[in-house]
Amino acid sequence: MSSVIRSARLVKIEWLTKTAKVSPMSPLVLASKKLGIKWLILFDNEYVYGPSPGLVEAADALIRVLKPKSLIDLFGGSGAISKLAAMNGVKKIIYVDLYPDAASRNLRNINSVQIIREDAFKFLSRGIVCDLLIADPPEELVDKAVRYLTNNRRNFRKAALTWIGSNCPGRKVEGLRKRKMTEVVEAWGDFFLIIWNRGLREYIERVKLMLE
Repeated sequence: MSSVIRSARLVKIEWLTKTAKVSPMSPLVLASKKLGIKWLILFDNEYVYGPSPGLVEAADALIRVLKPKSLIDLFGGSGAISKLAAMNGVKKIIYVDLYPDAASRNLRNINSVQIIREDAFKFLSRGIVCDLLIADPPEELVDKAVRYLTNNRRNFRKAALTWIGSNCPGRKVEGLRKRKMTEVVEAWGDFFLIIWNRGLREYIERVKLMLE
């Protein structure tokens, strides 16, 4: 998705499939249906902002293993990760995105979710802390998200997960893995960086096994 957005429109998944903007069998649609997500954002009448099955699977594994009481859903898009967290019993969820209109509909009546319309990095700079942080940044902000989260572990007590790309060179993967308390995992063709705090290596190994 381009950093320069001219228009953002709230659309139903049914409309997207009927107009052939996305296939009814696309991973995005299948992941949305699994979580009961009905609304998405369409940018510039071309790019659909919705959940990927890789992110859903990786997030689900972390939530099940770490059992967080609180979660930040950063670059939350449709609200799929917030809904997944609520379904898994997370008591306090903060959703953050500049375009929360779809999430506001998808997460209606879920009392455990607080929706915040704000720039993700500005939000993090306020020092809000959670047990688990999950980020799905646009491609042009991946490196910034990785730098911020690896250098600011105070924002999460247990761990953070961030998407790092669908085509991640081996050299980059090995470089990230060399950092302390970090691991790269793959799910559905997407790569994710897990960053954790002390004492949790055993739990992260369990997550890796679940995703293999």
